[in-house]
Amino acid sequence: MKLLATTAIAAAVVAAGASAQTVSMGTNPQGSLAYSAGAGVAKVAIENAGVKMRVVPQGGPVVTLPLLNDGELDFTISVSVVTAFSISGGAMFKGRKQENVRVVASLFPLVVGMFVRNDSPFKTIADLRGKRLPSRYTKQKISGLFSQAQLATAGIGLDDVTGVPVPNGVRGVQDFMEGKVDAANWSLSSGKTRQAHAAVGGIRVLSLEMNDKTQAIVRKIAPGAVIGTIQPQPLYPGVMGPTNVLIAPFIVNASTKTPDETVYKVVKALHANKAKLVSVHKSFGQFDPAKINLDIGLPYHEGSKKFFKEAGLM
Repeated sequence: MKLLATTAIAAAVVAAGASAQTVSMGTNPQGSLAYSAGAGVAKVAIENAGVKMRVVPQGGPVVTLPLLNDGELDFTISVSVVTAFSISGGAMFKGRKQENVRVVASLFPLVVGMFVRNDSPFKTIADLRGKRLPSRYTKQKISGLFSQAQLATAGIGLDDVTGVPVPNGVRGVQDFMEGKVDAANWSLSSGKTRQAHAAVGGIRVLSLEMNDKTQAIVRKIAPGAVIGTIQPQPLYPGVMGPTNVLIAPFIVNASTKTPDETVYKVVKALHANKAKLVSVHKSFGQFDPAKINLDIGLPYHEGSKKFFKEAGLM
């Protein structure tokens, strides 16, 4: 039901923006947390900032960030890891620096886990050696990096599993639901993960080993992400007890070509409307307006900095 509600909100966002000058919000495909986050930001932008924002589902930040850099999109949603790689020209952006990308606001932590069916014999990440897992992630490289990082904490390389190529994480979860793979790697609070939980009779999230060695492994493969512990709660299906997962900040991005005043209005509205954001997706419950300018080692947009100074957050 939450996914349907989010989809309806996004549809309303598109309709509302159709009658006036609009700005675009690039997101991952429908069913992803990024899509829900983009719908929430757009709702607040329209209703509280007077900014007509249209949600544009794409293949993921490997697609949206270059479009943003070129001025073909005005805003995007991503995790800090992807934005960092885009600006530096590393990993999936090797040799292709996206120098016009800027951070607009820090929203909430992206919580990523590797999960199996609840009745599966696999109890640890190490048990996935030789098993069928989504691979390639041709249109969403960050999901592949998160998968690689989690497997590496157990000493498993990409050659140690049977890869089943997918374009993105949503497709990987779909393949899991259809029995084509033995485990999936995806945002634990996304609508697609809840759909999988219901479809297969329950999922179980595999806990990562958490120590200095595994933290260093994660930092090397996915800079900006860390291993953290989450507790059972409705937001995270398949979490049976204290569970160690990957965590990274989820952020809004804009281009240097996006007008400062537009960015200023959007950030100001986000800072003042947490309750409305939560009404779109529960993950916004972890949004802390006081940390909207969280220092993640990346440059913020001039429009954002204008609001931060005005609000005493610099």
